Amino acid sequence: ARYAMGPVFARHLGNRMYRGEYFAMQCDAHVDFILDWDDLIIRQWKASKNEMAVLTAYLSGINGGIDEEGKLLKMSRPIMCKSDWEGRGKWQHLRHGQQPEGEAQIKGEPTLEPYWAAGYSFSRGHFIVNVPYDQHLPWVFQGEEISIGLRGFTFGYDYYTPEHSVCFHYYASQEGPNGKRKHVKLFWENAKNFDHQNLSEIEHRGMMRLNSILNMNPPSVKETDWLHIEEKKYGLGKVRTTQKFFDTFGIDVVGRKTEDHLCQFAGKNMQRLFKPHLRSDTMGINYDEISFKFQDPVMHGRTWEKLLPKAQKK
Repeated sequence: ARYAMGPVFARHLGNRMYRGEYFAMQCDAHVDFILDWDDLIIRQWKASKNEMAVLTAYLSGINGGIDEEGKLLKMSRPIMCKSDWEGRGKWQHLRHGQQPEGEAQIKGEPTLEPYWAAGYSFSRGHFIVNVPYDQHLPWVFQGEEISIGLRGFTFGYDYYTPEHSVCFHYYASQEGPNGKRKHVKLFWENAKNFDHQNLSEIEHRGMMRLNSILNMNPPSVKETDWLHIEEKKYGLGKVRTTQKFFDTFGIDVVGRKTEDHLCQFAGKNMQRLFKPHLRSDTMGINYDEISFKFQDPVMHGRTWEKLLPKAQKK
């Protein structure tokens, strides 16, 4: 679209189309789905036995993932566990990087992971009611995922990667079957249709709003630096705190650092440690019962193993 202003506002418009459906899904454009994908993803969601489960991951590339008839060719899938600070000064933010991909170590159910991915998300419909896209973040791109993910965490949602992918992404187009891969347009090309001098300021103010709502802005950011309209509507929940998220997954907001090698904990180990704390009414994992704080296992060892029952220390 000629006047597109980034994925946050576009997906906000998508949220407005919600009319009370039982499930809600979002995914990137340029995607092919496998046969019976809807039955498969619903079975995966039900297998979590968690009303607050959100099945989410980056999408694998189309090559080698699905055949011409829509049959699945590989069982590997990404898991969301890598993030770090990006940018400078007041505009630093958490950006999820390239995620590891492999076959699920846990079969028959989805696997817990720390982060939410915009590329694919499947949940009960109340997820987008409670955690709608903030329409006041034009031109914001990289901060989208930590905004939805952390806000969702405070409302009590838990993130899982599916046992296997149900759709695959065309990350680039090409000319003919063996042609050269071409760049896929995003929205930056539309800058020429706007006032170039103000775009950076609009983006920066949006990022400061995003970080402020998440309690992630540095002290140098003033209250007058960002737009406060509807901040409660696009704000935090009351089930968990942002600090609990930072402590649990090794994020230092003050020092702008993250504990490395979180992917060694995400997945099977996180599932073993956190799943026993799923509430009996299925309304999410009770983080009040969890005292674990992730530390880089290369520096501090696999500290989570001390908290696992002996039968699970394998």
